[in-house]
Amino acid sequence: MTRNPAGHGKSSITKADELAALFQFTDALYRANSTTDVYDATFEAIRTALRCERASILLFDKAGVMRFVASRGLSETYCSAVDGHSPWKPGDRNAVPIFIEDIDNSDQPEALKQVIKAEGISALAFIPLTSFGVVIGKFMTYHEAPHRFTDEEATLSLTIARQLGFSIERNRINEAHQHAEGRLRRSEERLRAILDSADEHAIITLDDNGCIASWNNGAERLLGYSEAEVIGQSGEIFFSPDDRAEGVPEKEMRAAREDGRADNERWHYRKDGSRFWGSGVMLPVKDGGGPDRYLKIFRDRTEERKAEQRQKLLIGELNHRVKNTLATVQSLAEQTLKTAESPKAFANAFTGRLLALAEAHDLLTRVAWEPVHLADVADSVLGAWVEYGRMTLTGPDVLVSPKQALAFAMALNELLTNAIKYGALSSPAGRVVISWECDDGCLIRWEERGGPPVASPHRQGFGVRVLNRALANELGYPVDLQFQPAGVTCTLRMDFVGQGAGLTIS
Repeated sequence: MTRNPAGHGKSSITKADELAALFQFTDALYRANSTTDVYDATFEAIRTALRCERASILLFDKAGVMRFVASRGLSETYCSAVDGHSPWKPGDRNAVPIFIEDIDNSDQPEALKQVIKAEGISALAFIPLTSFGVVIGKFMTYHEAPHRFTDEEATLSLTIARQLGFSIERNRINEAHQHAEGRLRRSEERLRAILDSADEHAIITLDDNGCIASWNNGAERLLGYSEAEVIGQSGEIFFSPDDRAEGVPEKEMRAAREDGRADNERWHYRKDGSRFWGSGVMLPVKDGGGPDRYLKIFRDRTEERKAEQRQKLLIGELNHRVKNTLATVQSLAEQTLKTAESPKAFANAFTGRLLALAEAHDLLTRVAWEPVHLADVADSVLGAWVEYGRMTLTGPDVLVSPKQALAFAMALNELLTNAIKYGALSSPAGRVVISWECDDGCLIRWEERGGPPVASPHRQGFGVRVLNRALANELGYPVDLQFQPAGVTCTLRMDFVGQGAGLTIS
């Protein structure tokens, strides 16, 4: 068993291969949407940077046992046999990699050797994963033949482990944060998907003076300049005039040099003058004594940014509607309580009004709070009575606004409640006709017939006040409510916002 080997020969991994693999790994982690994406990106980095096809990632579980969370090239039998084995304990610090160059010459227990050899493994490496200096797990690489691990492999392994450990910890923090806010807001989108292809991303190399040294096909497609046009030109060419005046390109390079990376989220400009929202990262490429080149990668996220802004507007609109709905419910409760003769009467009346409000909200939600058919509003409140043949709806197919729909639904509920208790629907022979005619506005008439004789109420209950005051205020027109001996009639007027297919509902 060897810890932190040194001087084991020269690596076959070139500097260019190393930089490309680490850069792709960094960007893939930045774009990862899930832990699965993080693990897949890690295995790809191990394959390309360490030239190793077989690997695994293990983490301590809540009981402090090292468990497999992902693997490549290993059988389930092997994973089950060695699950829980670890050279480190939870809370260990200053852990260093462990390299076994030939399992036959190691001091591992004979039974464990046999399990490893049966899997076709001769050499393996234990690379600690840490978070804030504390071991949280490990990743392992496996070789079928004895293998001499080089200094470069050790350094690359630690670099991959540091970034993987950071991503795992970041994911844990994000998951905890989302869980805490999950009841208060909708889940937000995670980081963008892994690069589908280089053509969707501009990948540019800048020298230490900020001049363009290389320009891929994705950059040409995104920005419109050919490589021949931009090589040697300043990397400022695609920044906005305001950003150039404020020295943003220089600040981005300085942040990459001093902090190890610089995020790029801003407007960029194409050759034809059109602009797009660029999103990406700049990384320093170290060579010898210090950085003399920079890698910059970004893509067009204009549509995603518009979607985010639309989402903010929708959330604001949702908050507004929720507040208005709560105010309506509060008013319903207060007014119902004032006129209720008993707790049971309050419960029945309040429940009925809430259900009417809910039905109207459900209807409006289905049409995304756009204008809704007047007949659909009536049917949402009165549908069951129409099916029983006790009510008739007749009128042209017109659209009303969400505000009018809610007011109309509440009015129908009050008229229905009164008809069931005292009016036409309290008698088997009673019938109700709801009709409307629309020209400059809609004239709507509720007419009850066949019920018991009607007399004017001695006092105005909440339902009457809803019709005479609240409804008139919401619709902008007076309401004519008549308690005639033959039956209650109610005539109201409202504006409409458009016509449907010209059908008549009856």
